[in-house]
Amino acid sequence: MRRARLCAALMAALFLALLPMACAEQADGEAAPYYGFSSKRQTVYRWGDEDATVLGSVEADERLDVFVKGRTWTRIAFDGGQGYVRTKYVERVQRKNPFDGPMPGTSTHVAVGYVLRDTSFKPEGYRYPIEVSAGSWLSVEEIRDGRAYFPYKREPENVSISADNLKLYDFVPWDGAQPGDLLCAFTTFYTTSMNKEGNAGRLHNIALATERLTSIRVKAGETFSFNAVCGPYTKENGYRSAPILSGESEMGYGGGVCQVCSTFYNVVLRVPMVIEEMNWHAQGGVSYLPAGFDATVGTNSDLVVRNVLPYTLRIEFESLDGVMTAFLFRDYED
Repeated sequence: MRRARLCAALMAALFLALLPMACAEQADGEAAPYYGFSSKRQTVYRWGDEDATVLGSVEADERLDVFVKGRTWTRIAFDGGQGYVRTKYVERVQRKNPFDGPMPGTSTHVAVGYVLRDTSFKPEGYRYPIEVSAGSWLSVEEIRDGRAYFPYKREPENVSISADNLKLYDFVPWDGAQPGDLLCAFTTFYTTSMNKEGNAGRLHNIALATERLTSIRVKAGETFSFNAVCGPYTKENGYRSAPILSGESEMGYGGGVCQVCSTFYNVVLRVPMVIEEMNWHAQGGVSYLPAGFDATVGTNSDLVVRNVLPYTLRIEFESLDGVMTAFLFRDYED
């Protein structure tokens, strides 16, 4: 028995001793499919654990070769091998070849649905159902057993409504799209309650920003700047004071526009586009999206993306009674 335990211990020690060499060989033989940028100077660990061996550090704004982007830890190439850094400090993760697929971690949506009649859904644990008005649009992740499933805020499980309540429009893959085809859409939800201070201003700002983004075209090879279309976020430019989720003040002109930007950002993540500039609200993110999938804009921050597709893209937006959806089409005219 003692000999068996000793052999097991020796084998475990040998495995741990050879592991760095194996990781190095894996890094040499496996090309990292993604890249991203470290938002601050941070420690690199051998494993995704702060008690693991420290391998070194990466600097703020350093470009990283990324293998896997997880919820908490991101695996990167480091010093001839591989290591782990905190995901919350790794920004603008995207594929080195944008045509290979969407950003890691994004869910696959299949269609968008036009809501034919007033309906509702009730997330698990909620006391009251969430109302959805006729005339709204919902981006759908899955159609199963007569129901349309879609994500709601940060809930771990998708919610659903009867597919009979929707007129569905399937998405067309970018490489098979013809002029006028819908490539993708994405939906987020916002409160319409007037009990929250400043929410009337937020609703006004959302409506204004979505109107300004509607029918914007981005030609092949061109860049799109969110601020160039919607900014500046001032009273003179039509915005009202409303609660904001970033910055130092609790109220500010243009509050709510960041949710419009974040909704559009999630469309961008699902087609071949290059993200040239983006910023998070904070490391914890926002309540209406999973952490790492929001994008903020303001005086000193912008969302800038480049269209690398061989045709013109057209942006459309719809917002109604707490439901906001961004659409991306292949334009009718290239």
